[in-house]
Amino acid sequence: MRLLLVLTLAFLPVCALAQADEDDAHRADRQQTQDLNRDVQRSIDRRNATDAAKFARYRDAAAAYERQRAEWRRRFAACEDGDNRACEPG
Repeated sequence: MRLLLVLTLAFLPVCALAQADEDDAHRADRQQTQDLNRDVQRSIDRRNATDAAKFARYRDAAAAYERQRAEWRRRFAACEDGDNRACEPG
């Protein structure tokens, strides 16, 4: 019985060291995962900012196009109603 107790106490430090090594590996793996996640998040943020800028340019161009088309429709209607000045280009 005492022999079992002595053997158990003798192996406890070895088990603790093995656990510490495993904890270090786990911490390193967790740190690497967090670093990768941060890199991916930065990439996503850059992509979203680029997409937002592209969408803003598209939205502005679409609004300008709609204004030009509305002006053209107004002039076309005026030309059809007999306003010769509205029939002139540009």
